[in-house]
Amino acid sequence: MADQENALNLVAITKVAIKYRKHILLITLIGAIIGLVLSFLIKPKYEAFTIFYTPANNSISKSLLAENNLENFMRYGDEDQIDQVLEMLSSDNLKDKVISKFDLTAHYGIDTLSKYPKTKTRAQFDSNTEFKRTDNLAIKIAVEDTDPVLAAKIANFISLSLDSIRTNIQQGRAKQAYEIIKNRYQKKQTEVDSILSQLSTIRQTGVYDYEAQSKVLSEAIVKAETSVAAEEARVKVYENYATQLPDTTMIKAKGRLAAAKATYRSLKPTVNNFGKQSGKYLELVAVYDKEKESLANLQIRLESAEVDYRSSISQQFLIEKATVPEKSTYPNKALVVFLFSLSAFIISFLMVCYLEFVLPKFR
Repeated sequence: MADQENALNLVAITKVAIKYRKHILLITLIGAIIGLVLSFLIKPKYEAFTIFYTPANNSISKSLLAENNLENFMRYGDEDQIDQVLEMLSSDNLKDKVISKFDLTAHYGIDTLSKYPKTKTRAQFDSNTEFKRTDNLAIKIAVEDTDPVLAAKIANFISLSLDSIRTNIQQGRAKQAYEIIKNRYQKKQTEVDSILSQLSTIRQTGVYDYEAQSKVLSEAIVKAETSVAAEEARVKVYENYATQLPDTTMIKAKGRLAAAKATYRSLKPTVNNFGKQSGKYLELVAVYDKEKESLANLQIRLESAEVDYRSSISQQFLIEKATVPEKSTYPNKALVVFLFSLSAFIISFLMVCYLEFVLPKFR
């Protein structure tokens, strides 16, 4: 029974639609004409876009100066880094930079004396721009504007500003690292200079090469002691036979003994001083070698940090630069006409149904 009633209602509605078909078609046509007129009255907008890949956040020094590491310099950023870039693109700092550069408040016709002009300008800017990740993990910056030239300029400027923002962020951190390492390097250099100064003082006392001097002095003192002992023994022998030897023999023997003792006495202070100073000298040399190696490592790190701080490279792999669009993307005239036509058709059809089925019940 219900199916029969539905069939009868559908038949009745169809008959009414056929009965008033001219009226419905006329109203639909009027709607289409209104949509067509409005589609030409709406100020068109043009879309310009730029596409680029974001590089991985690698240190310049490590990417360029390290051996066999250039592939990291050419590597694309991962999804996390793409999200970071999209976050930067949505920042108020970047928006205000673009708004100021192109005076968009005036361009959008926003009264600066009205309430919240900056907020309104940002809202209009947001509605005219789109930042999104493509299917291939690139980033697309799309800008719509009534001025096609301005749309292209804004898109390219956003891309350049993003590059500048990323560079400034990285260089800001690199500067902090550079200053920290530079301070440590200078302190270490002072320590090394102090050690060299102490070594210089010790060298002035005659200790300048422990191994070579130790060998030479050891041999010299042993030789001097041996010479003194030999000459003393010789003199004693000569004394036992003094009556049988010429006077000159004893005189020469005593002269050689005196010379040997003088040589020994002259070496003794040098050997004693060497013994006292050599311990400190060896300690300082060991510390110096260690600190010099530490200083060399700090110098390498300082040079790398300076490269990261003072050098800058592009923060994007540009795929497509924004160009001036030739064709507007808004409004879609065919869609506007279709929507107005459909709306007019539905309204006219509902009016006919109301007149035929609803209104008679109230009479």
